[in-house]
Order: sequence, then structure tokens, then C-alpha cells
Amino acid sequence: MENALRAQGVHIFETSAGAVAAVDELVVLQSAFQPVFRCRRDRMEPVAFEALARPFRGASPLPPERYFDDLERERLGAIEQVVRHIHVRNAAHLPRGARRLFLNFHPSAFESPARIEQDLRLLGADLRAIGISPADLVCEITEQQEHAEEALKDVVYLLRARGYRIAVDDFGAGFADPGRVARLTPDIVKVDGALVRRHLATPEGCVELGRLVEAFGRDGIQCVLEGLETLEQVERARRTGAHFLQGFALAPPQLAPGEFASLIAAGRRHPELRLVKSFR
Repeated sequence: MENALRAQGVHIFETSAGAVAAVDELVVLQSAFQPVFRCRRDRMEPVAFEALARPFRGASPLPPERYFDDLERERLGAIEQVVRHIHVRNAAHLPRGARRLFLNFHPSAFESPARIEQDLRLLGADLRAIGISPADLVCEITEQQEHAEEALKDVVYLLRARGYRIAVDDFGAGFADPGRVARLTPDIVKVDGALVRRHLATPEGCVELGRLVEAFGRDGIQCVLEGLETLEQVERARRTGAHFLQGFALAPPQLAPGEFASLIAAGRRHPELRLVKSFR
């Protein structure tokens, strides 16, 4: 893997903290992980971690969307492969029994069948190396209007055929068609944080958000409400019936290797944050 990446001008290295990172020209790419919590009666349980790319130029962080949006399409595919590689390798720092990951996949990076097979082969090798089961990987795909529905279905089929679970990310950030999302047959829909906060600000919005969660639930799709910034938002989000919640109010992202063991230990001390061992 590292030899192939060096040929693309990317260097993989280990940070002084013991995490795996990558250098793309002058930009250092690091992994951060943010817990995803499950609503379970009166408790909140951390059941998975979303892997997030964090680019730096020197000591200065770069907005991830700015870095990725500036990449040419062919380069985007190569860098996404790099990012997934370091994310999975850094998942070795997560506590055993909590190595369940949400990983991002940009649909435009999957336009070449040869690229898809290569990427998935390398991903499978990385997962085996640290003992993550395919059932414990959720592949996040951002569904946008310009992406052909049939092409997205093809990507979903290829991922699901390998045993991975599927999530549609950032629902409501722009284009939002619940019917089209349902036709992709995802396991999970992640509702955009800005939309979530806007709806949670009013009683009417909370009701509408609950209806959205219920509608997806009728199709067998679970919802993650993202971007929760206050405990009041967390409490209102719980009442919508959403299966999963995520946001700074619950736990912020941490650069790998992070202090995830202390988070899990806190969950064991406090029943409302008790860790469970299964996504299901």
C-alpha cells in the first residue's frame, strides 16, 4: 500500500503521538474520530466512531471541504484512498469492542470500475490487518442531485456485496429527496447538522423532524441526527425517535490516537453512557 502511495506523491508516516498520517505535497492529513451515540430508552451509548480527515499546512488546520474541493477528480480518488487507509490503521487505537467505523466515500471517486476494485481490495486488507469485521464498517455516501441515481445504486451494491453497511450522509444539506434516498436502500441516513439545529429550535420543527425519522423508519432506515451543540438540542433530538445522535454536545472529534479509553471508561461509570458491543 505504502509503495503505491509513494508513487502518487503521498508519504505515509507515524506521528510522534503514534498515529498514522500522510503528507500530500505541503499538506499533512491526519485522522480524527468522533463517537456516534445510540438512544436507548433513558441512556445514551457510544456505539461507533466516525472517521474524519483533518488537513494541516504546517501547524495551521485547513477546512477539510476547502482542501477536498480543490482536488481534481482523479486526484480526489487517490487522496480518498489514502485517507481511508490512515483512518483504518488509526482505528487500532480505539478500545477493543468499540472498533466500529463510519467512513466517507465520495461517489465521483468510484466512476472507474478498476478504481473501485482496487480501492475495495486495499480497504479489505486494511480492515483485516486490525481485525475489523465488514459488518462493523458503515460506508457514508453523500447523495447529491448531480449524481446519477443508477450509478449510486451500483456503488451501494458493490459495497453491500462485501458485507459493509451503507449510510447516506448530509441529508438536507442541499438537495433532499427522501424517496430517492430510500431507493438507494441505505441502512442509515445521517441528517445534516444545520437542518437538525434549525428544526430543533421550534416545537413545530421538532415535530417535523420526528416525522422525517418516522418516515425513514417505515422503510427500515435508521437516522443519525448530527451537529448537536447543546444539551437542550440533545434532549429534543432524543424525543424525535432518532436511533443515533452525534455532536460536540456529546463528544467532540479527537485527533488519533485520542483519549477514547477515558470516554469508554466514563460510559462504564455512568449508566447513561454505557457502551454496548453490537450495532444491532
